[in-house]
Parts: sequence; structure tokens; C-alpha cells
Amino acid sequence: MLITFEGQDGAGKSALLAAVHEGLRCMGVDALVVKEFSESPYGQRLVEAVARDKFLRPAEGEPATLLTRALDEVADLYYQDERVIGPALARGQVVLKDRHQDTIFYTLVPTLVDGGAVLSDEHAMTWLRGLLSQLRYPPDLTVYVEAPLPVRLERIARRNRHLREHRANEVSDDDLAIFAARDRVIRQLLTKPDGQRVVVDNGDRVIEEGAEDVLDLVRERLT
Repeated sequence: MLITFEGQDGAGKSALLAAVHEGLRCMGVDALVVKEFSESPYGQRLVEAVARDKFLRPAEGEPATLLTRALDEVADLYYQDERVIGPALARGQVVLKDRHQDTIFYTLVPTLVDGGAVLSDEHAMTWLRGLLSQLRYPPDLTVYVEAPLPVRLERIARRNRHLREHRANEVSDDDLAIFAARDRVIRQLLTKPDGQRVVVDNGDRVIEEGAEDVLDLVRERLT
């Protein structure tokens, strides 16, 4: 079973994923946590890029473009699909993935369109769907972690991230516009009646409550 965790910055994806992992351990379920980016050359380029800009936008003078940065993100997901997720599922493990294919859509569509690399949201979605169409292991469950914007902003201000970017804990008006654009795409993804996406409120609840919601869904699928 592949369970992916999605959501905006500050929503608490990592904390919820860790709580679900601990819950599975207590249930005696063998689970593997997979980070957002891999140890492959594709993933390491992204790790370096996000250290410079939390939205992975190519900097002036950098060889990457908006399109090549997008291709690196897709390539890294394919690497994890084939080299990490597939083997873990074959071993019977539950895989908990921090961000997956939905991240590709809601982070890249606004960036590609606003940067002029693609004409429209529709064109960007079509291009990205084609790029992702050969993934072998789609998620069995995608957990969208949500929290009100003020809560997310407070968490961003408090968190300790090892980024070279001087604005790592700040949110500008431009950043808020990016959050709003991403939320627009997220709403589109959540309207699809595929039964695999669930929303977990991670605002003022303790993290264990949200984790228990996810664990209940896992128990249903395991049985």
C-alpha cells in the first residue's frame, strides 16, 4: 500500500506522516517512510535548489529553466517509483511518501503558467499528466493535510529549516499569491471522485487525532 501526504507549506504533513508511521509501528505493520526527494542525482539537484528558493524557482544565471526544473521533479519521482517504492511494496511494506504526484500538479502548474513557460493551467495539466502517465505505482490513498492560513504562517515562522534562503521563515505578499494559486489547483484535484483522496484537518487538533483518522482508513484497506 502506498500512502502519500500532500498539502501546502506549514500544513503539518511531516508531523502527521511521522505520527501515522508510529501508529503503524504500534500495530505491527512494517512501514517505510520515503522523503520528498531521493538520493539520486535528480533528487540532489532539487535539494540544492530548494535550499536556495523554497518554491524551487530557477535563479538568474542558473542553468535550470522552469521546464527543466519541472522535468527534474518528474524524473526524481520516477526514480523513487522504480527504485524505492516498487521494491518496498514487493516486500509487503506500507510506503508513506512525503509529497507525490499531486505535488507535481499544484506546485508546477502555477509556476509554469506565471513564468510564461506554458500557456494556461489546462495546457500545464495536460503536459504534466502525460509526463506522469507511466508511473507504475499510483497511490492507494492520498492524504491532504490542511490547516487555516494563520496557523500555517505561524508554523512557517517557527520551523527550523536548513535553507540558505534568507526568507526561509518569512512569507511575502508574492508568497501568499503562490499559496493561493496552489490552493486553486488543489481544489481542482480534490473535486475528482476517485475515492483515493481524503482531507485531514490539522489545524487546532492534536496531531494524534488526525493520525488516527488516517490509521482507520489504513485498517480498512489492510483488511
